[in-house]
Amino acid sequence: MGRTTGKNDKMRASAKERISLEAFVHRKGQVRALEEFKHRKQRKRVETAKALRSYRKVMKKEGFEAGKGASRKRVEGETSDSIVEPPATVEKEDSTTPKEYKKRYKTNPFQKATKKAEEHQKMVETKKAMKEKGEKERQARLKERKQRTKLLAKRTKRGQPIMKHMVDDLLHKLEKQNQR
Repeated sequence: MGRTTGKNDKMRASAKERISLEAFVHRKGQVRALEEFKHRKQRKRVETAKALRSYRKVMKKEGFEAGKGASRKRVEGETSDSIVEPPATVEKEDSTTPKEYKKRYKTNPFQKATKKAEEHQKMVETKKAMKEKGEKERQARLKERKQRTKLLAKRTKRGQPIMKHMVDDLLHKLEKQNQR
């Protein structure tokens, strides 16, 4: 009896190529760990660059040359016992003060947005004030109209309108008309 080299061999070969679910998850974890490691390294490089930039800026401001000092490699001929003195600053004859740097202020990235928000806030406040003023005026007119209606609605015992209130109302209308 001979072996058949058909389907069974192909299934065995594909079974070798297949990986289990646990192996897949484990590999996925390794990939994720590598990506996280790369991310941490990149972040560390950025932080180091920031620190070095600020160090150089401070050293330049103080008049020293950045990168020269105890923390850097020694030049040939220097011993570990020798003390490195900071380089003497060369003073100009006409100027006695050290070089002053103008402080640069960073531009505010939200300047336009804050300005727009402030303008909007002012506009909202003025609209609110105008609305309150209009409401007060409306309430005053309503109160006056109710009082006038109440006076004009008064009647005598026999149901006749009280002429005093009618005459006062007409007089008030005439005065108002003359003021315009």
